[in-house]
Amino acid sequence: MRLACLRPLALAISFVAVAVPLACGSDPDSTFDDGSKDSGASETGTDPDFGNGGNDGGQGGLGDGGRSDASDQIVMTIRDFKFWSSKDPNTTEDFENPPFDIDQDGKPSPGYRGDWNDAEIVTDTIGADNKPVYKSNAKTLTTHGKAAFARWFNTLEGINIAQDIPLVTTTIDGGASEFDSNKSGQLNDPAKPNDGRGFFPIDDGSPNATAWGNQGQKHNYSFTGEIHTVFTYRGGEYFNFRGDDDVFVYINKKRVINLGGIHGPKTADIRVDTLNLTVGQDYQLDFFFAERHVTGSNVLFQTTLALRAAPPGGIK
Repeated sequence: MRLACLRPLALAISFVAVAVPLACGSDPDSTFDDGSKDSGASETGTDPDFGNGGNDGGQGGLGDGGRSDASDQIVMTIRDFKFWSSKDPNTTEDFENPPFDIDQDGKPSPGYRGDWNDAEIVTDTIGADNKPVYKSNAKTLTTHGKAAFARWFNTLEGINIAQDIPLVTTTIDGGASEFDSNKSGQLNDPAKPNDGRGFFPIDDGSPNATAWGNQGQKHNYSFTGEIHTVFTYRGGEYFNFRGDDDVFVYINKKRVINLGGIHGPKTADIRVDTLNLTVGQDYQLDFFFAERHVTGSNVLFQTTLALRAAPPGGIK
């Protein structure tokens, strides 16, 4: 996710649909783009740049015009993971362990390096604990079972390192809120300032660096993020997203964005009016993403929803 500020994290959240995703591709012949050029297929067929300019009306962005009440401050919980190693039981098999030489259909394909779209990871409703629910009784194309997935969004000592990072959005045309890592993220290559930017919130040397660090890479990869918010539906709002890898967004506890898998940047947008909500009523918006494979990472949110921090446990 990218927003305007970098301390501690600048995020532009224009919510039509939500998700946080990142670009991948460590292999020299990988088909993955690093996200710096706004490439990627859209889940809904929309242009990666969206192009709506925030002109759909709506009620502004995060926090109703920038109110700063601490109780309304939205945070992203980031969990850092070590790269998978069969020799270390504290590593998680889903991170930095793509199915090389297996194609999109799960068939042997020597030399294949992605993308791997994986729509079968989570169910279409959020769990009672306000976390995604693993759909399969076995493995999927890019995941390795329920036990491994249970680590993604739960803090487990020795397995991941969690920290909360406050999110700050910028206002774009039409009053929408935005975070775009291509604009305000960290440089993909500090030695090449014209080589684009990405979403690397926990890099070595940053205010949010973790004890496990960059693990020999230019950036700290292998992490997940989750955000829990509520909004009052007023009519006409939207939520736009671009990112990689996995992104799952739920509104009113139902999945509205499903960009599961290990892949380059993809886009999705949601017109909230299509969700059969009641004007004036409060609803949850829950966002989850996973960065599971180097070398790129990017996130874009745009929304006219006036998001605020969810109460503990969400809306009952």
